[in-house]
Amino acid sequence: MRVPLFELFLAFLQVGLVAFGGGGNAQLYQALVLKRGWMGEREFLETTALVRILPGPIFANAAAHLGMRLGGLMGAVLALVGVLAPGSLLMLLLSFAYFRFGAVPGSLAESALDGVAAAAIGLILATMVRQAPVALDSLKATVLAVGVFVTYGILHWPLLLVLLVHVPVGVSLYWREAAHPWGEVEVPPHG
Repeated sequence: MRVPLFELFLAFLQVGLVAFGGGGNAQLYQALVLKRGWMGEREFLETTALVRILPGPIFANAAAHLGMRLGGLMGAVLALVGVLAPGSLLMLLLSFAYFRFGAVPGSLAESALDGVAAAAIGLILATMVRQAPVALDSLKATVLAVGVFVTYGILHWPLLLVLLVHVPVGVSLYWREAAHPWGEVEVPPHG
């Protein structure tokens, strides 16, 4: 789907204005899938899975990739500017205030940031619960997800090791489906 560039920029700017404390991908999901219907659940899930294994900040990678899908190269640039500009400007202002006035433990600012972090966790959990049925639609998907959770979340393996172990397993499990996503298609003979 091709989205007009101005609409795309405004959507990503709105996400950038409200995506505090790590809830950026959840906000992108709300804005692009649920609110505007610019992409489907599965397409968004595959995109976020891809950007999670790439180096760099996940939120910026997701914005660039989604912007590219929806608006080409200019869409990627506008999406990045849209999501990064509000947070960058706010970070500059907060840094200035911090260095000007210093850190005060127990201050209103510290309490506000704690509240924002808690809200972001809630948003991430709500998005996860909504996307789980789409992502974990088979026994092999569930087993793979549990394997990653155990090795990374419980055993605390380094992320690179988790990827080196589980990505080949995932590729091998889904190789046939990827080769024929809509089942076997017979091509009629020419003649």
